[in-house]
Amino acid sequence: MPKRTAAVDKINLNGLTYSGIFNIGDTKYARPHAKGIAVQKEGATFHEDDGIYFKNYSLFKREANWPTTIEEVQKNTLHHDETIRVDNVKIIGVSQTAIFQIGSIDQVYSEARIKHIRIYLKPDPD
Repeated sequence: MPKRTAAVDKINLNGLTYSGIFNIGDTKYARPHAKGIAVQKEGATFHEDDGIYFKNYSLFKREANWPTTIEEVQKNTLHHDETIRVDNVKIIGVSQTAIFQIGSIDQVYSEARIKHIRIYLKPDPD
């Protein structure tokens, strides 16, 4: 299939963080990967060593369960114009292995593992 051109007049991207990707152009292969521990702590007093490490959670040790078979899909596409025209794109944020792509991309293997932890204050024994 012939490649098409993307013509974008304006892009407003407010935030690009961690392993988020903003790419203009064609891409053959992308494999963004992120791991993180999000801690919400009542009282908001954090110490340098709270004992929260990736190694303590099996989530970060497991192998990814990628699909093993690739299904062949037959399709017939009719492009009325060789240019994809977009006036305005407004995005709040791209983060944690998300990809904002203007252009083609052949293969993507994206993986994000986030462990959410909430730590509550212990009630007073009064």
